[in-house]
Amino acid sequence: MSAKEPSLDVVIKKKSEVATNIVLFELCSADGGVLPPCELGSHIAVETPSGANRWYSVCEVSEDNRSYYIAVKREDEGRGGSISMVDHTEEGAVLRISEPECEFEFVDAPGYLMIAGGIGITPIYAMWKHLVKMNHPHFKLVYLSRSPADAPFLEELSQDKYKDHVLIHHSAEAGERYDFWDLLEKPTAQHIYCCGPKSLMTEIKDMTGHWPQSRLHFEDFKPVEAVRKDDKPFRVRVAGTDTVVEVSESETMLDALRKRGIKIHSSCESGTCGSCKVAVVEGLVDHRDLVLEESEMKTHMMACVSRAEGDEVTIDIQDAGVDL
Repeated sequence: MSAKEPSLDVVIKKKSEVATNIVLFELCSADGGVLPPCELGSHIAVETPSGANRWYSVCEVSEDNRSYYIAVKREDEGRGGSISMVDHTEEGAVLRISEPECEFEFVDAPGYLMIAGGIGITPIYAMWKHLVKMNHPHFKLVYLSRSPADAPFLEELSQDKYKDHVLIHHSAEAGERYDFWDLLEKPTAQHIYCCGPKSLMTEIKDMTGHWPQSRLHFEDFKPVEAVRKDDKPFRVRVAGTDTVVEVSESETMLDALRKRGIKIHSSCESGTCGSCKVAVVEGLVDHRDLVLEESEMKTHMMACVSRAEGDEVTIDIQDAGVDL
């Protein structure tokens, strides 16, 4: 995921609930200027009020390029970033974001099949709006949610004029999951874009193994599982100080350090960029990142996803880019 750190100040111009526990934010440049260019499928990193960096797809950009729109789902079982965004922000507040980055590239194609599950509609929505505006003849959106109340942008997507290009399926009403096989059985020249829960993307990947891989596009913001159900609490000692930080079973080491006022520089917070690397002085590490070379694993760890293998680990943060 993105290695860009938040560096642009934006103001929350508008904040509104668009589905159950899903809030739409309109973000404008704090100086009133034009925002950086934003490709379809882009995401931005947002420094939440809690201090955590979180990534959100840009679901729309205003025509004058002065506003980005993002939708945030409040996750009660998450690590607190979305709760911070939904509960602890208000219109007029200033946030810091990164410039947009795109790893879900929208390409020219003769046709498109777009599959979105719940909050996964956010990057797909931008693409869908573009295709509508261009009056593209061959595109279809399959939009899945548990119920209508859980589906942002549903009112617009349900309009009769779009019925040939949108199929909406609510599993609680239908009583079963949507069957994609008729759409995926025979490979075509169209490109498939999919974003949603891990189970949905796994299902689509399994059903498209016979498709040319160049025609398949998936957006996944959770390449590494930072907190697992069987995780146990542990302690972090900061070398050269008397500081000992308790890390609960439901939080990351990075988040626990933040709560104590120790803000290690970070970006992706998913174990993929290397920004939060800290030196390990003592203790064994359960490495969960995708960055460290094998030769580094005895001496360093990634604070965003890795944990102590035992009860305690001692780290040296002198060279970690720390704000105290």
